[in-house]
Amino acid sequence: NINSFEFRLRIALGAGGDLSLTSRIRNTNTDGRPFSYTFAFHTYFSVSDISEVRVEGLETMDYLDNMKGKERFTEQGDAIVFESEVDKVYLAAPSKVAIIDHDMRRTFVVTKEGLPDAVVWNPWDKKAKAMQDFGDSEYKHMLCVEPAAVEKPITLKPGEEWKGRLGLSAVPSSYCSGQLDPLKVLHG
Repeated sequence: NINSFEFRLRIALGAGGDLSLTSRIRNTNTDGRPFSYTFAFHTYFSVSDISEVRVEGLETMDYLDNMKGKERFTEQGDAIVFESEVDKVYLAAPSKVAIIDHDMRRTFVVTKEGLPDAVVWNPWDKKAKAMQDFGDSEYKHMLCVEPAAVEKPITLKPGEEWKGRLGLSAVPSSYCSGQLDPLKVLHG
């Protein structure tokens, strides 16, 4: 079945360099059919060294581990650190997550609306070598933290519209998940 839909993407760049992506999807089927889909913003972050980066805001969350047949686990660490391949879908993730990169002296703050999950992915060395469009050692300098709707697909009836938003900002590296309001860090 081919579905008819309208997809709109709004890209906004703020004066301070903050980036906002807003996607809207509307079901325009004329035969009354609903349809379902999953969605993710595939955000690749440039990092100094994946072994030195930590992600805060997802601790204690449940996740599906794509490396273990989508089995469900609960995050145990006080932050996510990287020592091997990671491919996880964090469920009911908070609206703000911090990627802390001390070597670059910056923290990426990822905010999301309308996207309940967050995918965290790094292919590590073996998978990087097997990917044709990925340099063998590029895994060391990248990390994906992707606002997503994966666990429960979005269903739209004809005429219904869904909206999902991703916000990205870079703030000084003193920022941590305990202060998830970057304005306080920058101006307080």
